[in-house]
Amino acid sequence: GSQTVIEMRDDGKGINLERVRDRAVESGLLSSEQVATTPTSRLLDLIFEPGFSTASQVSELSGRGVGLDVVRSQLRSLKGTVTVNFVPGKGTTFTLRIPLTLTIAKLLVCLVGSTAYALPSDSIEEILIPKADQMKLSGKQRFLHWRRRIVPVYHLSELLDYACPLPESIPSQALVAVPTPEDWAPPMLLLRQDNQFLALELDRLVTEQELVIKPFGAAIAPPRYIYGCTILGDGSLVPVIDASTLLNQIIGSGANTLTARGTSADLAPATLSNLPATALKETSSNGKAGVPTSSPKSPLILVVDDSIALRQTLALTLQKAGYRVLQARDGREAVEQLHKNSGIQLVVSDVEMPNMNGFEFLNHRRQDPVLSKVPVVMLTSRSSDKHKRLATHLGASAYFTKPYLEQEFLAGLQGIIDKGATVGATPQLASS
Repeated sequence: GSQTVIEMRDDGKGINLERVRDRAVESGLLSSEQVATTPTSRLLDLIFEPGFSTASQVSELSGRGVGLDVVRSQLRSLKGTVTVNFVPGKGTTFTLRIPLTLTIAKLLVCLVGSTAYALPSDSIEEILIPKADQMKLSGKQRFLHWRRRIVPVYHLSELLDYACPLPESIPSQALVAVPTPEDWAPPMLLLRQDNQFLALELDRLVTEQELVIKPFGAAIAPPRYIYGCTILGDGSLVPVIDASTLLNQIIGSGANTLTARGTSADLAPATLSNLPATALKETSSNGKAGVPTSSPKSPLILVVDDSIALRQTLALTLQKAGYRVLQARDGREAVEQLHKNSGIQLVVSDVEMPNMNGFEFLNHRRQDPVLSKVPVVMLTSRSSDKHKRLATHLGASAYFTKPYLEQEFLAGLQGIIDKGATVGATPQLASS
């Protein structure tokens, strides 16, 4: 089909999961509590981590923990994947999938202004025309209520980084779209990466057809999220967007970005220089969003939650109240942020998160003499007394439950910051 699949098997003993668990704990990738509940698929994924090895001693062939890491990084550079399966006592199978250099795929062609783009149809979870009651606005960020989820919405033009303005041109005859009723909202494409969703707003949908995707030559260095281009029947060139790479860039699979005052999105490429020009404009346009002007003296708060939508909503709430905000997806990233940013004055953390949950984060924090000075407020859907007592025992300064009352929540945070609450102080239990 559209991929080269390489499968390699052996007839050995398979992977020693117990040894993988032991090494995961020894290297700090998982805690002793997490390792007991971690699914096999996640454990198998650990063997691709840099420096990870189950070998008992280093030899010329094994023990350095670089082999599988190199395999995965090389495959990712080719936009490929690697998976592993095993049967205890019978052997292991590695499956490598690499896209063909010349691929025929079903593509959805769309228009943004007069410019055409194409996305692989199999990367799209759903196409919808949103109704007015599905759209919500928080600050400058729009959200879509879809299947009991809150999905951030971006117009595709906001995410494409051009080095020069795009000229307006007359669309090709091959791109004549079917007229849509004037009272319809612009169409949206729902994209999914693991459990993260994103809605891409377009101007027009044109067609869906099987087309050839050709890679760019060495003379062109396109962004990572451009897969190649396709040629329509009249010779028009249409860039093909790799939806999974674009989504990874947006939801912050790389570094976390310090959200400046007025930022409307949780865009998280490695640096702000990688942000689309439109996003940078939104970041600097403070007055239009009705958000207070940024001040270096404003308290800096770290928001820790694995849900991008909740992080965005909470960050906007805090920014409106005059705070600066940093974001982290789990406890492990929160620890890294605290070590990097000594100016953090308060942490707002969820409980249920991957890699390191809220309680594990509290426990790790209280064992560090530097981190233990930063107060932590828990914001979670867990409302039982058992969880509140555990949070208090681990040093939480306050405990709020979702959904929270905004004014009460902000007043509680301000009170903790004003009093300079630390782990040594008596925790102030609060619930909303």
